[in-house]
Amino acid sequence: MTAKCLTAEQIADFHRDGFVIARGFYTPEEIKKLQDRAFNDDSLYERAWHKKDASGTVSKVCLWQDAGDDLYGMFARGKRMVDSVEKLLGEEVYHTSTKVMMKEPFVGGAWEWHQDFGYWHRDNFQLYPLLISVMVAINQANVDNGCLEVLRGSHHIGRIDHNKTGDQKGADMLFVEEALKHHELVKVELEPGDTLFFHCNLLHKSNQNRSDKPRWSMISAFNAMRNKSFKENESVYYPLKRLDDDAILNWQPQTSEA
Repeated sequence: MTAKCLTAEQIADFHRDGFVIARGFYTPEEIKKLQDRAFNDDSLYERAWHKKDASGTVSKVCLWQDAGDDLYGMFARGKRMVDSVEKLLGEEVYHTSTKVMMKEPFVGGAWEWHQDFGYWHRDNFQLYPLLISVMVAINQANVDNGCLEVLRGSHHIGRIDHNKTGDQKGADMLFVEEALKHHELVKVELEPGDTLFFHCNLLHKSNQNRSDKPRWSMISAFNAMRNKSFKENESVYYPLKRLDDDAILNWQPQTSEA
């Protein structure tokens, strides 16, 4: 399969806005395979962190650092995703984490206003904001079920101080409120297979899921090779062994995963 990649126009949009949505970046067949795997993967629930928002409502997130040989790794290691990120940053990258976000019907909590680099720089000791997250919609994301909301162009502000908000780390609201006066609020509604690329300093949040539909997404994060942690800590470097995109449809579970 020939790898699909972001266009020059999409790359320009990313640098201007801090994000770009690639509609239909993954095919219905690929997303059906991901849905079948994720929705039947008990280990996601067993390993998930339960993160409370400011009101105490919980969202679940399962995160790992090594993009391995499971189906999730076929996405995170695929040329389609990795080559696109390298085009956006203009240099070689490595995978830092993948997580599955599980926002359940009626009870899925909010994620407060934040920048990923607002806590990554301290948690992972990364000096420069040379990181990009890639969100793949596993199922539909809309306003009713708490889709992501972003402030267009807010990555140009630079890193804002973050503080604890519930179990989360949120951006200083004095600066967020000022940013809201200057940057357009965009509600990122996605169909399954749509993919959002966003800058680590982009201000973003999501509301609680008040609908009867879940909102699941898979987010893989990548860092520039020259921006690896400058201090020994829990962030482990794993070499990125990228794969042709047909690896997704060719993947079969091992006996232990079936």
